[in-house]
Amino acid sequence: MKLNKGLTHIQGQVSKNSITKDCGGEGCKVYRTDMPRQKVVINVEKEFESRKNSSKRCDRLLFYGNKRSLYAVPIELKGRGKGDESQVLEQLKNGLEFAATLVKGLKNTVYVPIVFTKKGIRSRSPRQQNRELKVKFKGKTLTVLTGRCGRKNNLANLLSEAGYL
Repeated sequence: MKLNKGLTHIQGQVSKNSITKDCGGEGCKVYRTDMPRQKVVINVEKEFESRKNSSKRCDRLLFYGNKRSLYAVPIELKGRGKGDESQVLEQLKNGLEFAATLVKGLKNTVYVPIVFTKKGIRSRSPRQQNRELKVKFKGKTLTVLTGRCGRKNNLANLLSEAGYL
């Protein structure tokens, strides 16, 4: 399946009101500079409201790809204060699960959870501050990419440094 068709397939499964161009929000600026032109960004808050789904969720879901893979990127935004680790992980896990329902039938999907913060993540254990966040999904342990709100090219730099762009 061509990438264009994959993105069209994803876009057709959500409300038109949920499609956005902006990956940021919630007091957190995320730059789309240097990202692929063909992409779909879903405002998950709006989509869950339209589905009457009240579970915790990430803020945005980004889909883009290349000839080999389709990337599903749940994005949690913490623009005010520190994010709570367990809450962020739950929101990202639910975002991953929602993304999986949208890409059902599409091959070579790579899942890349991201959190952008202004002040970092608050861990339950003070000794484990500044460690990598991990989330289990589909039998794999995924590392959560962590970036800062408002830094130039924050999204593209984060994905590029991790080898996803």
